[in-house]
Amino acid sequence: MKQCPYCGSELADDAKFCGECGKSLPADEPVAAPVETPAEAAAEPAPVPVAVPEQPAAEMPVITQVPPKKQMLSTFQYVVLSLLYAIPVIGLIFLFIFGAGHPKNGSLKRFSAAMLILRLVFWIVVLALMIVAMVKNGRFLTDALGQLIPAVENLLKAIFA
Repeated sequence: MKQCPYCGSELADDAKFCGECGKSLPADEPVAAPVETPAEAAAEPAPVPVAVPEQPAAEMPVITQVPPKKQMLSTFQYVVLSLLYAIPVIGLIFLFIFGAGHPKNGSLKRFSAAMLILRLVFWIVVLALMIVAMVKNGRFLTDALGQLIPAVENLLKAIFA
């Protein structure tokens, strides 16, 4: 096992590139340094030889796609989205649209999915508390729903009348 001279990670004996830092490793043959006079050494540093990989250029991997720049939401955008998602029906529609996947902004998709999960958890807790309250008061679910449906109808009539 040999070590990378740049980052110090352990490498296989036949490695030509470091797996950690990605730099090419110098060739195994030692390069004889030219003998310098003290005046030459003080004047200018000698150039360092660069190791050339043994693979032909045709066999080396070529990166053809550049990853897109990540778009992050600003604080203002988070506030506006939170207000938009608070609107009962329209907010739920936007939650599903943005949570299903926004083609250019992954941050928007993750925030919308998180808000959708948060809303789902909220309604599960509300339903569980309603069931506990119904059981505690001695009313059965049918009685509670029988009272809840007329109340919702009256509320809808008051809103849309």
